[in-house]
Amino acid sequence: MTNKTNGFRDSSLYVGLLLSLITMCCLGIVFAVKDFTADSIRQADIEKQNSAFRHLLNGVKFDNNPSAECYLADGFGSAEKKVYVARSKEQVTAYVVYYDVTGGYSTPFSMVAGVGADGIINYVDVVEFNETPGLGDKILRRTGNYLDSFTGTGLSNRRFDVKKDGGDFDYFTGATVTPRAVVRSTRAMLERIGTLDLGSLKKCEAEK
Repeated sequence: MTNKTNGFRDSSLYVGLLLSLITMCCLGIVFAVKDFTADSIRQADIEKQNSAFRHLLNGVKFDNNPSAECYLADGFGSAEKKVYVARSKEQVTAYVVYYDVTGGYSTPFSMVAGVGADGIINYVDVVEFNETPGLGDKILRRTGNYLDSFTGTGLSNRRFDVKKDGGDFDYFTGATVTPRAVVRSTRAMLERIGTLDLGSLKKCEAEK
């Protein structure tokens, strides 16, 4: 019996089965580690995004995960844009919305805003920019604080046009085009926010 057992262990069949078992175990470990790593990366991405949302919402309270409540809405640009919803005790407290700026030198370019449920802007920033260097780029946060003038503003307390056109927002001497485009596009964004019906919007597809 012992000889037969030893003979089987020495056989190529035994070696093949043993190698297959080792391979399966290794693959199991690899896939387990891959799944764990993917989950960790996904969670880190969610935390990073929610941290950005907290900055954009500038003190607005929310107890949900805005990353998980994402909708696609038209009216914010040439294509559907993402709208994230912040809630506190299930009530909408704010939105994070991406929108296009049109009417500039080399528009459209993309902006993002944190807007309270009351329609008041908490923070705006540029996401993608392609305006003329030295003129339009004066609106960027790295070159100045122009975008801070939008904080605390809404359709109820500001005329969304540059002062040259009878509005309340400043512009740059010799470079009115980009500020005008930003102000008017931001006005259009606020108008669209005011008509949002979340129940009629498509949910964003889960990011893989």
